[in-house]
This record gives sequence, C-alpha cells and structure tokens, in this order.
Amino acid sequence: MTKRSLHTRGAAQGVTLVELVVVMAIVAILATIAYPSYLNQVRKSKRAAAKSALLDAANREEQYYFSNRGYADALNKLAGYSNATVFFDKDGSQTAVAADAVYELSVAAVDDAAACGTAPCFQLQAVPHPGNDQENDACGTFTITSSNTRDVSNTTSTPVSECW
Repeated sequence: MTKRSLHTRGAAQGVTLVELVVVMAIVAILATIAYPSYLNQVRKSKRAAAKSALLDAANREEQYYFSNRGYADALNKLAGYSNATVFFDKDGSQTAVAADAVYELSVAAVDDAAACGTAPCFQLQAVPHPGNDQENDACGTFTITSSNTRDVSNTTSTPVSECW
C-alpha cells in the first residue's frame, strides 16, 4: 500500500480580487477625508498671497501720498503696478491673464470718508477671481484702508481675526 501525499499549495502568486477591492476601499476612504483638507490648505496659502499683495499695495499708496499729497485712485498709478486691475496667479506673481488669476486687486474707494472713516483715504480690495476654487474660501473678499482697518466680506460667519 502506497501512501498518497496530499498536494499542498505553494505560495500565492498574486493578489486576489477581494484583497484588491479592500485596498481600493481603504484608499477611497482616505482620499475623501484628506482631499477637502488639502483644498482648504491650498486656499489658505492663496489667501496669504492676497493679504501680502494688499499690504504691498497699501504701502505703495502711502508712498504715492507722500509724493503727490493724495492717494492714487487706480493701481496703475502706483509704482510696480502696470494694470488698472491686477491679478495674482497661483504662484503669487502679477499677471493680466484671467485664466490664471486667483485674486483681483483693485482700489475700491479713494477720498471717501464714508468708506474709510476719514478723508483723505484709500480702500483696497482683493476679490477672489470668478472661475477658480478660491471663490469657495471662507474669507471671501479682503479689504484694507488707509487707517489699517482690515475687513473681510464673506457669506459665512468666519471672523475677521481668523482671515487676517
């Protein structure tokens, strides 16, 4: 009588369909958790570029005031700004190409005591450019005046201190 040995299966030669589905499910769950957080961080960095641009333009307004005894009513009058409306693209550089624009920087009011509190004054705005994801930012439009009053106009209840 001969003994028959049971054939034992060797090492697995690949992944099964069940293992693949489990891995894909885990990756999908991680992506749905991480992607909104990633987008929020990207918006936050673009927000920082807009604030920096506003502060730079406010500084140039003050320089313009000391040279001309009045504030500039358009950005193209300020040194370094060539367009009446300045767009800042994804890396924060100045551009006139609307497709790459993230924020639109403009002079909203000049010598308007109702807008600024005292005259002479200026009010600068950084408005999220239509058509990009920055429109979904909780802070919305940034505003700064000659008296260094900083404000945001948004549809959410995000406080100014969180945005600025």
